[in-house]
Amino acid sequence: MATTEEILCWIEKGGTLDELAKVLGMSKSLLVARIEFLVRAGYLSEIRSGNGCGSCANCKSCGVPVPGGGDTGMKMYLLTETGMAHVKNEKR
Repeated sequence: MATTEEILCWIEKGGTLDELAKVLGMSKSLLVARIEFLVRAGYLSEIRSGNGCGSCANCKSCGVPVPGGGDTGMKMYLLTETGMAHVKNEKR
């Protein structure tokens, strides 16, 4: 089972849920549950595109496929200050 530190480190590096689940050796549904917990715990911040894909500043350079052809909002996650401090402590 991946630790909180491992999950945060891999999220910091970037990637899709499918990629992260594979690297961390867990199911995608379990990874989503852990990520949702980390958001509630203040380690991650969730960013959603407002009106579905195509509304954010990175739209023209983004290569992330959105299920449903872009008619649903896309979620991305960033480490909060708490999350970054947790990762820095782990790397020491």
